[in-house]
Amino acid sequence: MGGASPDRVHAAPSVTAFDHIRLDVADIDVAERFYADALGLSSVVRYELADRVILQMAPDGRPAGVELWQQRDLVPDPHPTHHVAFRVADVPALVEHIRALGYRVIAEPYRIEQETVAFVADPDRHTIELNDFLGRPTVGAPA
Repeated sequence: MGGASPDRVHAAPSVTAFDHIRLDVADIDVAERFYADALGLSSVVRYELADRVILQMAPDGRPAGVELWQQRDLVPDPHPTHHVAFRVADVPALVEHIRALGYRVIAEPYRIEQETVAFVADPDRHTIELNDFLGRPTVGAPA
């Protein structure tokens, strides 16, 4: 295949890390308030262009995180089964914090084996999963 010798092995380029997922928003300031106040994310970078504003936010201001995208004439249309998941220390406490701020709780905290999970909605109706991931092994940890 190609001209490469079959006895020569090359390491293929690969992804090194996950950086962000794009979420379309109607109002960048409203979305930023939710992700900062409700979830505690910080700004990574903000681009103000002629027809759009792009704001990346992540825990501690370091990816991986979300890229909030407000663009002229773009109406957010979240898919009903897609969601973004965040690891959190205390799912029930964060759900109560989000509720107290007036945001919608889609599913109250519940258990899946050792994990505690809940779902909330951002102002543009994107579903956000909150999960403590306590039942899952981490990379390099014994299973």
